[in-house]
Amino acid sequence: MKANLNHATKKYSNPILTGLIYTFSIVILSTVVLTLILYFTSLSEQSLPIFIYITTAISLLIGGFKSGKIAGTRGWYYGGITGIIYGIILSLIWFLGFNLDFQLRLLALLLLSFLFGSFGGMVGVNSKR
Repeated sequence: MKANLNHATKKYSNPILTGLIYTFSIVILSTVVLTLILYFTSLSEQSLPIFIYITTAISLLIGGFKSGKIAGTRGWYYGGITGIIYGIILSLIWFLGFNLDFQLRLLALLLLSFLFGSFGGMVGVNSKR
């Protein structure tokens, strides 16, 4: 009975949406942790960008991993789409929230989001169930 329930829930879950939920959850959680670290320690804000890049890369790897694992096939595709959608959402926040123009960093963000997400998806498909 339990095997049937797992199969039924896996069949109807959306790999891209699940990957995005994991990605954004990790980003939000790590932002809270990083804020607390900045508040309670003498860590300066100049070192903040490197932590943000590392956190984003890890969250995209995990989100892509989950997408690929749920999909079962074409992990690079599902993980890459998860990364691209994440990059587009960040770009929209960048444009609308901070009134910034198109820059080369945006293109780099989209490319790296795709690469990290697709790599996580490939690992997720090949992981044992």
